[in-house]
Amino acid sequence: MAYFPFFFELRNKQILIIGGGKVALEKVERLKDFGAFIHVIAPDILLEIKKIENISFENRKYAPGDILGADFVIAATDIEEVNEEICELCRENRIPINVVDDKDKCDFIFPSVVKRGELVAGITSSGASPQVAIRLRKEFENLIPDNIEDILDYLGSIREDIKKSVPDAKKRHKVFKLAADVALEKGRALTKEEIKEIVNEL
Repeated sequence: MAYFPFFFELRNKQILIIGGGKVALEKVERLKDFGAFIHVIAPDILLEIKKIENISFENRKYAPGDILGADFVIAATDIEEVNEEICELCRENRIPINVVDDKDKCDFIFPSVVKRGELVAGITSSGASPQVAIRLRKEFENLIPDNIEDILDYLGSIREDIKKSVPDAKKRHKVFKLAADVALEKGRALTKEEIKEIVNEL
């Protein structure tokens, strides 16, 4: 069955990663820019993980109580029995769990992600073929304007002014849509005169 693509606010959430190898490093790299508190527990932790800013770690074996207080847990050990035990504990405590390379034990999975500032897109094959998701992600990434971050910052900055100046909700929705279309087409922020023209046109 396909996975539904929730986009979850991770800022200030507690993410526990049990395991300190290359897979754990890959998960840390993918999560570190989303504002979560990431804690890694493993007897051996790669130096690359320890060098990443704003994460914490402990060089030791995990204990069952470690999962308590976590919002999400990632089991990235290379011992199947340990991963299975972590999965069972998380499900008993209703904590979402990702067991790497074991789809049946995952409450959530990692999509192939495109992130450009506030623009985030995730593509997944629901585990059928991660390679297809990676290829499609690369093709999609090539379609994104180089200055998309500036365009999004601009469109976000005009929302409050438009809300105040255009009280009608239906018209306001059309203004937002047309402003986005024109900004993407021109590849830049719009002038105040161009915004006025859009509002008057509608």
